Amino acid sequence: MPKYLISYRKTEETGQKPEWAAFTVESELAMEAHAVKERVKKRMSVLGEKLWGNGEAVWIGSGRLDDVLYKREEAAPETSIVYGAVEA
Repeated sequence: MPKYLISYRKTEETGQKPEWAAFTVESELAMEAHAVKERVKKRMSVLGEKLWGNGEAVWIGSGRLDDVLYKREEAAPETSIVYGAVEA
């Protein structure tokens, strides 16, 4: 089963510089943009985090873990969520 990396920009306080948080999933059913947003919202509510940016989820493709993390850094500054497939 393929593994996917989901990263989102979060803050814990107003005015704080956003930072990336990430987690992996192995369910293909949850890889549509709206499902990714729901997973992120659920995780953030548990952790007490706030989403930073425009709220959009953007597919960044597939590759080795380091490649996917590199592509994440190339996302537009206002992008909130990125996700991609991690190849073994």
